[in-house]
Amino acid sequence: MEIDLLLRNAAAVTFDDARPTASTIGIHQGRLLGFDEELEGLTARRTVDLEGAAVLPGFNDVHCHTTWFGLTLASIDVEKLPGGLPEVYRTLEDAVAGMPAGEWINATGYSHQDYDGAYPDIAVLDRIAGDRPLFMRQVSGHAAIVNTRALELAGVFEPGFTEPVGGKIVRDAEGRPTGLVEETAQTLVQDLIRPYSTEAIVHALDLATALYAREGITSFGEAGIAAGWIGHSPIEVTAYLRARAEGRLRARAQLMPSISALHPMAAHSADDIGLGLDLGMLSGFGDDMISLGPAKIFMDGAMSGETAALTENYEGRDHPGYLQEDPAELRRLTLDAYRSGWSLAVHAIGDLAVDQAVANITEAVDRYGRHRIPNRIEHAGMVRDEHVPVLAEYGIAVTPQGAFADGIGDGMNASVGPQRAHLLYRAASLVAAGVLVPGSSDRPCADGNALRGIQSFVDRRTRSGAVFGAESECLTPEQAVRAYTEVAARASGQEESKGTLSTGKLADLVVLGASPLEVDPTTIKDIPVRATLLGGEFTHSTL
Repeated sequence: MEIDLLLRNAAAVTFDDARPTASTIGIHQGRLLGFDEELEGLTARRTVDLEGAAVLPGFNDVHCHTTWFGLTLASIDVEKLPGGLPEVYRTLEDAVAGMPAGEWINATGYSHQDYDGAYPDIAVLDRIAGDRPLFMRQVSGHAAIVNTRALELAGVFEPGFTEPVGGKIVRDAEGRPTGLVEETAQTLVQDLIRPYSTEAIVHALDLATALYAREGITSFGEAGIAAGWIGHSPIEVTAYLRARAEGRLRARAQLMPSISALHPMAAHSADDIGLGLDLGMLSGFGDDMISLGPAKIFMDGAMSGETAALTENYEGRDHPGYLQEDPAELRRLTLDAYRSGWSLAVHAIGDLAVDQAVANITEAVDRYGRHRIPNRIEHAGMVRDEHVPVLAEYGIAVTPQGAFADGIGDGMNASVGPQRAHLLYRAASLVAAGVLVPGSSDRPCADGNALRGIQSFVDRRTRSGAVFGAESECLTPEQAVRAYTEVAARASGQEESKGTLSTGKLADLVVLGASPLEVDPTTIKDIPVRATLLGGEFTHSTL
């Protein structure tokens, strides 16, 4: 028998207990055919000598925003500019020069924590933009900075204007907008820009997943599509299908529809369908390349902007953040989606939001049983001790982002204060209790490089050198790598096809210059990615 590909002289870590390591890997028709002695006597159309390189299952970032990230690659980048706000202004001025009158100015990557807590002056933005509306997204995605022209177009100055539930137009002491718009209030401006064209989304997926391939990422979870402030088009799935057909999608995608994309369904009276998508599609619909995951529900905002909902005020502040909707309505949406067959991915960061998320998910499971794809709490930014055994008992996965440590860890430590910092983005205590903790980045809200995420799970170091949250929450290198591979597959309900190097599974692999299980943990992020294979095909190679 002649197979498609033989990889020889590998130092493979499989995470399959039946065969923990392998030196020869056989691939045929997109899947792993066998290892070592199982391949004796076989020939291959192509043989590659890996010269002792480390091989792992391909990395899986279960919570990121790939379309948004791809769009940022073509936007004005104002992230961490060394010259401070003056350089932000100069960057915008340079980009605006020569732009047609009235054209939207799109910028991304702003974080007040990178600029000593300051936000751009709306008067300066108005001068730079002229008659052009400006939309500058905060790196967290939970707030944006706009100019007066954008606010005018959004109707903010119209008589009788009221802020949307779960959002805020931030104003100064005289009641004038500062240019900062939080949470759902962003949609007032975003809806003037959206929907993006299918071609624009395909181009964004092309740019983003080309980078994913260079980083060893073979699967990802797109955390919110089709509606809400996180969606880009009501036909976002069409763009994914087109990108796949054109060879511009280089990683497998599990798509999470925003809860507001679901709508009441008319079906036979015997079918208890509350919310769904047309044709009755539910979590799990699709194939190995593109599938539907859980429905995404927002409970609250972001810790970095202090809009996440806490049970007590932020440190030194007079407010605890806020939920994005009335709790009764969030509960109703959760139960309606779940009884209709949707698994749940509930964005909950503050401990009040986590309280609500745990209560709603457990009630749904108690009423309607468990679904094949696990329910999840996205971010789970503050998990109190009493939540931990409940999460384990109900099989609720959580997705804390280790990569937040570097970019915004210092700010979050300060926001909750030293008495509550140990609750931030827990990992080791959850793993010890049997909770699924998959790897994720929330990209572009944080550095999405999987190796950096693995290192951040291990060391939890902030930009100042402090520890993000509690040092006791550091994972071991093996736990951190498993989070991005084997655990990520289980948390996505896809453990039968990916996550370990096992016979019959998809041939998704990453070839590294060294094993993250063996190097100094402080250097994991620097390990070169020598090759990435998706279904046995090289999407990236420096071999």
